[in-house]
Amino acid sequence: MIRLTGFALLVCCLLGMGCLAQQAWLLTIDDEIGSGTVTYLQRGINEASEADADILVLVLATPGGDLDAAVNARSLLLETNVPTVAYISREALSAGALLAITCERIFFAPGGVMGAATPVFVSGWDIEEAPEKIISATRTLFRASAEQFGRPPDVAEAMVDRDVSIPDLIAAGKLLTLSSQQALQWGYSDGELISLDTWLDEQGILTTHVFELNWKDRMVEFLTSPLVAGVLIAIGLLGLLIEMLIPGFGVSGVIGILCLAAFFWAHYLVGLAGWESIALLAGGVVAVLLEIFAFTAIDFGITGLIGLVLIGLGFHNAMVGPFTSPGQAIQTIGIVAAGLVVSVVLATILLARLPKTHLRLGGMILSTAITGRSFPTDDTKDGGEAWLGRRGVAVTDLRPVGVGEFDGNRADVICEAGHLPKGTPIVVIKAKGYQKIVRRLTESEKE
Repeated sequence: MIRLTGFALLVCCLLGMGCLAQQAWLLTIDDEIGSGTVTYLQRGINEASEADADILVLVLATPGGDLDAAVNARSLLLETNVPTVAYISREALSAGALLAITCERIFFAPGGVMGAATPVFVSGWDIEEAPEKIISATRTLFRASAEQFGRPPDVAEAMVDRDVSIPDLIAAGKLLTLSSQQALQWGYSDGELISLDTWLDEQGILTTHVFELNWKDRMVEFLTSPLVAGVLIAIGLLGLLIEMLIPGFGVSGVIGILCLAAFFWAHYLVGLAGWESIALLAGGVVAVLLEIFAFTAIDFGITGLIGLVLIGLGFHNAMVGPFTSPGQAIQTIGIVAAGLVVSVVLATILLARLPKTHLRLGGMILSTAITGRSFPTDDTKDGGEAWLGRRGVAVTDLRPVGVGEFDGNRADVICEAGHLPKGTPIVVIKAKGYQKIVRRLTESEKE
């Protein structure tokens, strides 16, 4: 009986120690807040929730960063069921202050500061304050975050709006930045910690998981940069345009789809791209396809222009957020427009040089209405020279590759420029080997 009692006590002690064995997750933001910060926080919060972590500590040493990214990160912190603690190891300024205020508890390292959160935009070499509309929205976000955890909301507003004054703390016209002691006095600090590890030990935390940035976070940061986004747009659209205009499906289409998928994947993860962006892009692609294959095979009309506008709106919508500055929005329009222009121009140049390239990947001999030989036998005798000046008719749409009929013989042809619909009278203007370049027969030539 004594042994049984001792064993039971031992089991109870072990169970008790298991209950007290708490674990903490440490997430560090020691650089500017950007797109990668959002994916980093999302991964860390999800893994902490799945592991039933007892506390999530956000270690902050940041001068601020992108406001849209900070707002999305704020939403992640508010939605988590894991208790959150902000530890300001150096400074939590601007967007960093918003993240700190959104945590349930705030601790400072000696010398830590928090505040100076008025939104600013970079215009050339100048830094300008955001319009009143953006300042008002940001001030409300700070106020709501403070009220969420019972902190004085006017102090949070004073960090954003220099027109807010608080007696004995900040005068009107000044922007509030709190020191460790001021934060403690005004309800924005739960104390000063010389060592975070010591405090965690005091809380009974036996396991600490230091969560690190990984390749995915860095990749998202890279793919959402304006320059890279513009390159993805240009290459993605170029690949799709080539596939639209040339029969078959090849490497260009795969590359185009991968580039566009990478663009929307990265912007979706950071909370910018949604289904509306993808819907605009899809609608634009459908309009362009209708323009090329249904409405006209020669001229690029209103349907094609509407398609390009929808495609541009889809990309633009995926790159801007509610707190994007007018200057940044204009820059985004320029990036999207440049990507569209570059892709269309390059596609036109490549198609104009199609007979001299290998981009067709076999598309040259692909036809929807081939009933004879792909390569007429008489081409092997004279190298195609006999075809110069021969007149015929397009028996399929030339986009630009198709089939023409000349005196009862069918042959693969390529139109010189643009597209020609089925039934168009044509004339061979260049023949080299198996390649025959044709153009529309003019009315005067018909006579």
